[in-house]
Amino acid sequence: MTRLSKPELLAPAGDWEGLVAAVQNGADAVYLGGKLYNARQGAANFGHEELQRAVDYAHIRGVRVYVTVNILLSDEELEDAARFLHFLQRAGADGVIVQDLGLATLARQVLPELPLHASTQMTVHNRAGVEKLLALGFRRVVLAREMSLEEIRAIKDATGAELEVFIHGALCICYSGQCLLSSMIGGRSGNRGRCAQPCRLRYTLVDERGRTVVEPREVGEYLLSPRDLNLSEHLPDLIRAGINSFKIEGRMKRPEYVATVVRVYRNLIDRALAGGDFFVTPEEARDLAQIFNRDFTTGYFFTRPGYELMSYKRPNNRGLFLGRVVRYHARTGRAEVALEQPLRVGDGIEVWVSRGGRVGVEVHAIWEKGRQVEHAPAGAVVEISLPREVRPQDRLFKTHDSSLMERARATFASPREVRKSPVVFHVRVRLGEPVQVRVEDEAGHSGVGTGVTPARPADRRPLTPEFLKGQLDRLGNTPFALKDVYCELDGNVIVPVGEINEARRRAVEELEAARIKSARPAPPIPEDVFARRLAEARLKAAGRVLPAGWSPGKRPLLSIAVTDLVSLEAAVSAGVDQVYFGGESFRSGPPVGEDEIRRGAEICQKHGVRFILSTPRIIHDPEMAAVERLLELAGKLPARGVLVGNLGLIERVARTGLPLYADLAFNVFNLRTAMYLLDQGAVQVALSPELTMEQVAVLVERGRFAAEVLVQGAVELMVSRYCALGSLLGGLAPGRNCAGPCRGRRCGLKDRVGVVFPLEVDQFCRMHLFNSRDLCLVDDVHKFVEMGVASLRIDARGRGAEYARATVEAYRRALDAGPAGDTGELARLRERLKQYSPAGLTTGHYYRGVE
Repeated sequence: MTRLSKPELLAPAGDWEGLVAAVQNGADAVYLGGKLYNARQGAANFGHEELQRAVDYAHIRGVRVYVTVNILLSDEELEDAARFLHFLQRAGADGVIVQDLGLATLARQVLPELPLHASTQMTVHNRAGVEKLLALGFRRVVLAREMSLEEIRAIKDATGAELEVFIHGALCICYSGQCLLSSMIGGRSGNRGRCAQPCRLRYTLVDERGRTVVEPREVGEYLLSPRDLNLSEHLPDLIRAGINSFKIEGRMKRPEYVATVVRVYRNLIDRALAGGDFFVTPEEARDLAQIFNRDFTTGYFFTRPGYELMSYKRPNNRGLFLGRVVRYHARTGRAEVALEQPLRVGDGIEVWVSRGGRVGVEVHAIWEKGRQVEHAPAGAVVEISLPREVRPQDRLFKTHDSSLMERARATFASPREVRKSPVVFHVRVRLGEPVQVRVEDEAGHSGVGTGVTPARPADRRPLTPEFLKGQLDRLGNTPFALKDVYCELDGNVIVPVGEINEARRRAVEELEAARIKSARPAPPIPEDVFARRLAEARLKAAGRVLPAGWSPGKRPLLSIAVTDLVSLEAAVSAGVDQVYFGGESFRSGPPVGEDEIRRGAEICQKHGVRFILSTPRIIHDPEMAAVERLLELAGKLPARGVLVGNLGLIERVARTGLPLYADLAFNVFNLRTAMYLLDQGAVQVALSPELTMEQVAVLVERGRFAAEVLVQGAVELMVSRYCALGSLLGGLAPGRNCAGPCRGRRCGLKDRVGVVFPLEVDQFCRMHLFNSRDLCLVDDVHKFVEMGVASLRIDARGRGAEYARATVEAYRRALDAGPAGDTGELARLRERLKQYSPAGLTTGHYYRGVE
């Protein structure tokens, strides 16, 4: 093994029992959230007192604690979130996991002592993005789950950055931090910790006329539901790649899940580090599958998995295949079952019945050869009570293993500790002096306890080393185990046994305090120091040099994003001011190459329209060269700038000398995030479509920068490295190339109530899913004008020339009408645009906001 550094095993803790389960089963670190500002608001989480208790509990046992503060934050929340970070720093947290760029920049100003970890919600997936975060002051980067092991290894070798990756648990189908599906269809934002997981619901692949393309009975109905990640068999490869932290997903899972998965991975990591042949035992593989699985996948680590990434037939726990029904006895209500796994009373099973789906039951009794038993081995034929719907050959799955759950529960439900650190006691008993007990761990931390009563000569039973060892070994409910005892006894002496025990207790308490103190990343920052820093940061933000702003009432630019040259021409002829084009194209339309980009720039220049080169929001390192060629091309064209939504492009665009336009992918939810992008050279910043009208107004009024808002088009709900078209129609699978069914074709995903979400595939074979209803604010443009918004964007990507022309014309008329425009005319414009959105129009979050 070329790299021998031990990776950190990082475990989830959604509540106190989950924390104990993680620690007692061998986690090196845990990640958990407070009651606010974390991306798992559905978990129990930890209040302030419990957070302090959690940090102390973990640090005593040599375990690090990272706290998730990984959601987007409004301006009103930022300072309170910073105060929460201050509390965490004083509590001794080993780091905070952050998504919001604004909070990160504020944290570096007011709490540089607190280590920052970049959440996977920051969508970091290339080397330059990692380098950008290191420059911002991040200690660690949690990489996107769509990265290959080869990409990760190259980033580690090039940057030396501290990298964290997920190795087990649920996967998101969308690049984390780029998903608006839950937000737009239900108001519950994944970027705010409220994801309702609509990707786990039923969908059907349909063509542009709504006809079913793939029969659900053939493949399944859960077309956006991935399998669970499981890299247990590949840990040596991950260790050799130099990955620093192996992360288990699961803050919403039960503590028994945490206990089981952490226990197995602890054993596997230790086995991998020990050298020799690495293996996963059948029992370990079975425990991982039994505790929870949607089938397993290795994700994108080794290949592009295609349909093998997905759990098309069910979105929840499959359990383990238990056996088949041999026959059913209607008179007794029992079924004969041929077991392929052991079964015991208390287990939960699910029958996949021939008619009617699935039926779940708990096993209350088992009969084997006419005799009632508590358990039966694999290979036995038993009778159990099952519903009358079952038929011979129906399959059974064990979804709850009572024995495994009991084993897991024993590690966190008992006050007795499983994980213990060896300690050595030194006992001194001198005549006329109280007993003194000193305890020391292997790291040199120590604690001392002293009795009160002086030792006196023993009449009958003097203290002996054996007796003292027995008293000092009473450590059952502590995190320590006795390794040795060294005694210094002054002849035949004796002290009260109670004082020996009390001295031991005090020594252990001091040892625990010493371990807590030693584990702190930095001394606690006093309240007055933090308050002064926060006030300074506030003044610095208020007194910054403002960019060329837009005063209220100034007419904004009308901008459009298109993916084909014909649409660009239509938009220009209709009177658009600014065009985003070139770096992103969809396979449903004509390809876009250098010739099309040159032609587009020339058309824009001829008509006095700003040409902005668009770039993809996702750019993996193997794709970076192609994007850099486009940047070089843009530098030779009459381009006014580059639209960027990827941290990894900021420095590259700066080298071209072209202005940077910050795209929607940056999730600008507060002024500090906008300020960061402005400091990076942005001349225009697109605001998050999850902001309300009021929030936009306040942000623009305070910031006085060139802000852009999305006002028209189908909002992009997700971008995914998984492609439904390629996987279901193109034969995409490990070792198999895609046949390209997306070329010249438009499809969508129809949900269980008949709503169709259009999808497109870009030039890098990534799938983009769009909202069913078009965003439309044509009758509200005067409000954005009054705010001082710099640009109103129409998203016409993949929509064709007619849509581009019609939308630009409608918004041009609305802008020309001014604030006193005819409300009837504005209503007619909205109705006219409605014909391009059969599912109807929406005002998005501008009036409803998000949870």
